Amino acid sequence: MNARNRFLSVFSMVSRIPVRAAFDFDISRIDFWLPVMGVFPALLAGGIVFVMRMLFPADTLPAAVAALAAQYFCFNLFHLDGLMDSADAFLGTGSAEKRLAILKDSRIGVYGFFAGTFALLFKTALLAGLIPLAAAYPFALFSGPVSGRAAAALVPVIAPPQNETGLGALSKNNRAGRVFAGIFTGALVWFLLAWAGTFFAFKLGLCGAPPFLSGDFDARRFCMLSLLPFAAVLTAFPVARLYRKGIGGYTGDALGAAVEIGETIHLALVFVLARLLVPAAVP
Repeated sequence: MNARNRFLSVFSMVSRIPVRAAFDFDISRIDFWLPVMGVFPALLAGGIVFVMRMLFPADTLPAAVAALAAQYFCFNLFHLDGLMDSADAFLGTGSAEKRLAILKDSRIGVYGFFAGTFALLFKTALLAGLIPLAAAYPFALFSGPVSGRAAAALVPVIAPPQNETGLGALSKNNRAGRVFAGIFTGALVWFLLAWAGTFFAFKLGLCGAPPFLSGDFDARRFCMLSLLPFAAVLTAFPVARLYRKGIGGYTGDALGAAVEIGETIHLALVFVLARLLVPAAVP
């Protein structure tokens, strides 16, 4: 029951999908469950890309736009808001008090508009370029949400909360060991789902033989698997340092920004690695 309560509690916090079941609110293990939550946006985005590829096999941009639109509507809009608020607060000049006032302001400034627009366009371009690899590398391509949420879970491990009573303070007891256990669990669950989905799609004649059935199973996949913790750590440390130096500690906006930046860095790393290892498949 504790695991169920903790799972549903974290899911209700990070998703717009309503939870109909009754549960006792308990986020004492948000550090473990937050990376696991990345499985759901990964499954949603991967499923939509698969359907769009069946409908429009020659076009990758519509599939990328549809997948990200669904992911943001169901899971990422409040994370995007954290990224835009962070951009408004830290890209300009000002004191810690001014930055805090900006973070609490519901209006979006020019820096926030730029950061949000750039993030969406950049992620769309990266995903559209990588979609030709979706059948062969579904785990690496769609596991960015696990990396992003792992980055958000790591920020409270590195920095203190700015306010002991704010939303971000709910994660102040995060522990690195539980975060990495959550990364491993989320990655394993998504890997099994991606493997099973690709296998059944092949059996139904909806796609060609995946590499793990055709014999093309080499070090490229293992290189891409390593991106999960690397992208999370690469994101968490600069975000935590920025908030610690700028206002004395992290807030809920810092966690949202970490999700967005972590997902983007993950996609960028996959793109670079794919261009190096399978250049013929990436336009």
